[in-house]
Amino acid sequence: MHSTNKIIANSVILYAKILICMAISLYTVPLVLDALGKSDFGLYGLIAGVISMLSFMNASMTISTQRYLSVTMGEGNDIKLLEVYNISLILHILLAFIIAVSTELLIPWLTDYLNIDEGRLDTATLLFHFLVVNMVFTVLTVPFDAILNAYENMLAFSIFGIIESVLRLSVALLLPYVAYDCLGFYGLALTIVTFVILTSKWIYTRKKYTKLYPDKDACRNHTLFKEMFSYAGWNALAALAMVGRSQGINIVLNRFFDTVMNAAYNVANNVNGVLSYFSSTIQKSVNPQLMQSEGSKERSRLITMSYGLTKFSILSLGVIALPLIVEMPYILKLWLSEVPRYTIEFTRAIITLALIMQASTGLMSAIQSTGKIKWYTITICIILLSTIPLSHLALSVGLSPSWAIWAACITEVIAITARLLFARKLVGVFIYDYIGKTILPPMVLIILTGLLLFGITQVMPSSFIRLLIVGFSDVIIFGFLSYRYVLSEGERQVILKIVMKLCSRK
Repeated sequence: MHSTNKIIANSVILYAKILICMAISLYTVPLVLDALGKSDFGLYGLIAGVISMLSFMNASMTISTQRYLSVTMGEGNDIKLLEVYNISLILHILLAFIIAVSTELLIPWLTDYLNIDEGRLDTATLLFHFLVVNMVFTVLTVPFDAILNAYENMLAFSIFGIIESVLRLSVALLLPYVAYDCLGFYGLALTIVTFVILTSKWIYTRKKYTKLYPDKDACRNHTLFKEMFSYAGWNALAALAMVGRSQGINIVLNRFFDTVMNAAYNVANNVNGVLSYFSSTIQKSVNPQLMQSEGSKERSRLITMSYGLTKFSILSLGVIALPLIVEMPYILKLWLSEVPRYTIEFTRAIITLALIMQASTGLMSAIQSTGKIKWYTITICIILLSTIPLSHLALSVGLSPSWAIWAACITEVIAITARLLFARKLVGVFIYDYIGKTILPPMVLIILTGLLLFGITQVMPSSFIRLLIVGFSDVIIFGFLSYRYVLSEGERQVILKIVMKLCSRK
């Protein structure tokens, strides 16, 4: 029960952070869009997307480092824990150097390949340089994020996230007062923000976790180094596929249209980024203990937690996503002074993709915990990267630009099937049990609630009152049906105990 209480406490902290960061992010995006203009905003999103695609190892290394830290903590081996920490530092320094050099060499080719107005080439090149430095700082931050996650210190993690959001908002507020090129200033300012966050996390983790410190003698475990390097390498391919799918779509749109179309896609991605906070909250709370279960050889507990992780991930995103999908035209009109064309279609498609992706969150965490990911990674990479030629084909035959994203929904369904097969082999997940108890109930609930909300929009004119009614109805209907028909008896009992404990404290 102690582990359950810790997961719940961390989830509450993360959700509080999400609400604050979401409010700041939603306020920041229109400020930046108005200050830069649609074309420059699209150009920034395009270049930032290319850089994130080239720094694909970043996300994978976070998972890799956290996995080894959490599993080693489950084993109770402090000596190995210090070795994991020091090896991860070396790996990230090497990674940042390699990616920075290779990206800088590619910049001249990238500026020629992308569809950028000739008058903005110098600014685009400067922005590339700033974002490469930004990417280096981000990669170097990963070991410290992994430490906070492995030790389940979500309070510090949340505070750093809020500070970063506030700093980004400050940059957005300064943009209208910049006398020279706003886009170049924006790239430089965000790089400085990333450096400040890196330095702060390094100082905090060094003082908080005194068992983890730089030690050259702890880097001599060559077997562990090779193991972590191999694991991180396969994870890097998986991250490349995920980021490559997203930014590959962005590049395909740029090749067929222009940076204004990228602005619409960038706005949609910002909405998806806010929603991803919600879907990742449960995962951040559960993953450390899930991976510790693998280290302590508690496979049945690992499977149970992976089932719950998927179910709660779908529900936590679904309750937020439904009113957004239904009321997207009105919300974007409220949010932005000028809505780029196709933004509504792009946003709805990306939110749908995010919902589909939640169906395998538990599977991915369970498979990652085993460390046996070579063939799993190769298979998933092939499936996800097939989105790019499929998107290109869809636009080539004259389909709507949003079909570039719907193509990703198709490949994601195929990827879920592949993950199920690997989870059965590596972890022992029962496929029909997983589908019947974990995926279908919340997905059916989302469809039924969505139809009810859509019905409301058909009998009421678009207005703020209707938005409130749709949101209120969503919470009541979704919450009641989730509790009554989707959650298991054990999950309901846990929720009741939480409510009773909160009431008794008052």
